[in-house]
Amino acid sequence: MIPPIPPIPPITSVASAAPASATPEATAASGTDGFANMLGSALDQLNTTTSNAETLAIEGATGQANVADVTVAATEAQLAVQLATTVRNEGVTALNSIMSMQAG
Repeated sequence: MIPPIPPIPPITSVASAAPASATPEATAASGTDGFANMLGSALDQLNTTTSNAETLAIEGATGQANVADVTVAATEAQLAVQLATTVRNEGVTALNSIMSMQAG
């Protein structure tokens, strides 16, 4: 019999994704530092994921890496790029929506 899939744990807080050096006072004073740091960190992770996939693809082509590892890394990179693209598109849509609002 196949064991059931365990439940996915809920996300407790987005604040835990902020860098440890960012204090609530510093973030509140500057306004966008928390978001900018979180966005920069996400882009750095995306770059690391895609670089790892490229490296493993080269190693797989030369026979130095396992095919399963190459496939997993390529899929992770593909999903990360799709997520980044979707977030960007939603951000652009939100910005366009805000820009089309009339003051008044």
